[in-house]
Formats: sequence, structure tokens, C-alpha cells
Amino acid sequence: MKGTFVKTGLAVVVLAGLGAYAYFIDSQKPANDDKPKQKVFAFDKAKANAIRLAPQGGVPIELAKQGTSWRLVSPMAAAADDSEAEAVASTLEGLEIEDVVGESVKSLADFGLATPRNEISVGVEGVKDRIVLQLGEKVPGGSGLYAKLPSSPRVFTVPSWIETSFEKKPFDFRDRDLLHAKREDVRTLEVAGPEGSYALVRGVGDEWSFSKPLQTRAGRWAVDSLLGTLEGLRMESIVGEDVKDLNPLGLAKPIRSVALALANGRTLRLELGAPAPGDKKYYAREGASSLVAVVPGALVEDLAKGMVELRGKRLLDVATYDVLNVEAVTAGIKRSWVRTDLKTDNDIAVPKWRRTAPDPKDVDTSAVQDALFKVGAIEVAEFIDAPKGLDAYGLDAPAFRLTLRAARNDATSWVEIGRKGGAVYARRPEDAAILRIDPAKADEMIKAFSTL
Repeated sequence: MKGTFVKTGLAVVVLAGLGAYAYFIDSQKPANDDKPKQKVFAFDKAKANAIRLAPQGGVPIELAKQGTSWRLVSPMAAAADDSEAEAVASTLEGLEIEDVVGESVKSLADFGLATPRNEISVGVEGVKDRIVLQLGEKVPGGSGLYAKLPSSPRVFTVPSWIETSFEKKPFDFRDRDLLHAKREDVRTLEVAGPEGSYALVRGVGDEWSFSKPLQTRAGRWAVDSLLGTLEGLRMESIVGEDVKDLNPLGLAKPIRSVALALANGRTLRLELGAPAPGDKKYYAREGASSLVAVVPGALVEDLAKGMVELRGKRLLDVATYDVLNVEAVTAGIKRSWVRTDLKTDNDIAVPKWRRTAPDPKDVDTSAVQDALFKVGAIEVAEFIDAPKGLDAYGLDAPAFRLTLRAARNDATSWVEIGRKGGAVYARRPEDAAILRIDPAKADEMIKAFSTL
């Protein structure tokens, strides 16, 4: 037992000695090891107004800032992607020296800097000369690149990840937005294609409806999704800046087209042609331009679903938080409810519902919301686009009528329910179609309002 204690004591002494030695060695390290790395340049990227990339053996790319936007100057003149241009300036602004190879290196060829692999220059407002960075070979077995400034013989290394920021092709800097249309600016939308033609118009409160081939409601979120696809449409490649022969591309007589009327009075026409090489890609152009591009197929897939995909499939689009007043008429009895919002101590609005007819009474808010949910949950089983007279659907004397007033735009919307031959039908304002709906769900909705 005594021997064990002796061995343990010796081990403790040895470990203590090693720890003291390590501390001594660490204390001898140069104090500047913990200093922040030196930046290669000192400039404000917000003042950058020109960029040039000159890759060895490649096509030089030049960009210039005009106002707040960037444009490609060479090898072609075109609008540029601001984010791509800003990324180059940002990378140079934050670039730090990893290690200094030598203050005065004579054999630059050893580092791939006799003829740099890439030279990046940036013009800065208020600065006479451009800032220039020359990049050479990768550090053997390391994660850096040799680099230097033209005005200095010093060679240093920078992180190798910056290489991807500067190894760009002209198309990488192109503004790829084909239409430049914001969804909130679109007022009308006309679509033509193999699936048929139709037109949509934006109404009060961003409600959409078809104006052709018949007057009928559209689904707000379905239309918004299509507008989002149009807004986000980007060119994947460019066939040509000035294409004369559109026949091989299916654009002489476009297979599909989408016309947009914007709030500022502009009209845009997107033309979609034949499939392009690759997986689900298509030739496309904006009708007023001679540029032809290749775009992804998501938009074509959406349009191929036809008008039916955009129809208002719900009986009514109901957002319970937006409804202020409700009126229901069943068997000649009118019931109405009004919502007020009570503020809590935390200034949070809590909805409270009260019945105002036929007799005033506070009602359970959750019961009103549940009844409204039932309205929004009813989907159209069939659209009857060429209906007969209202009496053919029991709508000459509706069994139920529901009217809602919204807080968002003070607009009212209503729906009437009729019964005929065991089927249940509905109609909505400014809708030429008669809707066939599920009888059981219609009964649930009517019961919910009749018992409030």
C-alpha cells in the first residue's frame, strides 16, 4: 500500500512539472500572436463605383455603378445583379492577410504571381487610383492563396475561399430578372395557351376575379402564388441578345403568353416557347425585347394546370380575425352579430362577439369563430358555368343567406344557399357560376349560425 502512495506522489510531481514547463513555453510566445489580422485594403465598399475582374486566359469583366444600381459595361452592356457586384466589393473590403511570405520577393513565378491567375480592381469614389489585388497559386497543402499588390514586392496569403467570389463569368453578374414586375403592382393578368385563355382582374382588398371567359371568383392565394412565380422568374441562361429567327425556339408564335398590366400603366408580355435542352426548361422572352433566355419550367407547369387551378374553390375566403359583422337569414329569421376588440392590460386586442338581432346577447367568441371556420372549410364540388334560371337550383327562394363585412377594407361579401332534388347549390356576388357544394357541410354551417 505504501508503494502505491509513493508512485502516486511521483506522478503528481511529474505532471506539475510538465504543466509548469508548458506555461513557461507559452509565456515565451511573441505577444503579437494575438493581434488582429491586417486588412489588405482600407476603403468603404459603399463608395465603390467600378469593378474589373481580369482572369488569366479569360474574358475581362467590367462593371460600373450608375446611381444606386450596377451595370455591366464589358464584355456586353446590360443591367447587373446588384448583390453580385456588392459581394465583390464586400469581399475586398473585409479581406485579411493570413500570413506574410516575404516583404521583398524577387521570384514571383514561384507563387504564380509573375502572371497573376486573376486581377481584381475596384474604383472608389474620391480615390484617384483603383485598389488592385493580384491572386496567384494555391498554397501547397494549405487553405490559402498567394497574393500581392501591384505597387509592392511583398507576397502574402489570403483565404482560398475568396477565389469563388472572383471566379465569375459575365452571366454571373447579369440581372437575371426577366420581367421586373412586383406582384403587388399587377392589376390585370391575361393568360393564353393550349389549356385555353382567361383574364383576371384585381379588385377591392386584393380580391381577384376572372373577367374572361366568364365573370367568376378566383382564389386569392392561388393567384398570389402564380404572381410570385412570375415575380421570381429568373433567366438560367441567355440564348442571344438579339435573336432574329424565333421559329426554332417556338417563339415566332408563342406556345404560351402572359400579359401583365401594372399600376404605373406599363404593360409586360411574357412569351414562352418550346422546351429547351435540359430538365424542364423553356425558351422565353419579354415581348418588347429581342433577348431570348432559358427559364426553369415551374411557371409552365403552373400555367399547364389551366384556369381551374386558379378558381375560387372555397365557398368564401374567410379570415376570422378580419370579420367585423355577420348577418345570417334562415327561414325568414335574421340573426346578426358584431365584433368589438377589448384591450388587455398588455395592450393586446381580444375579440368579443355580441348578437344584435333578433335579441341582444353576448355570445361565445369561439362559437362564432367555429361557425366562420365552417364557411371557409366548404369547397366547391362543381362549377356550373352556364347555369339555368335560379329556380333550377332552389336559389329563387334561398334557404340560407350569409353576409360578412370585413375590417380590412370595409367590403361585404355574401353567399346564398339553395336546395333542389337532394342537391345543395350556392351563388356568390359578381359570380356568373352556380356552385354545387356538399349537403352535409352546408347543413353544419347553417346549424352553427342558427344556434349562435
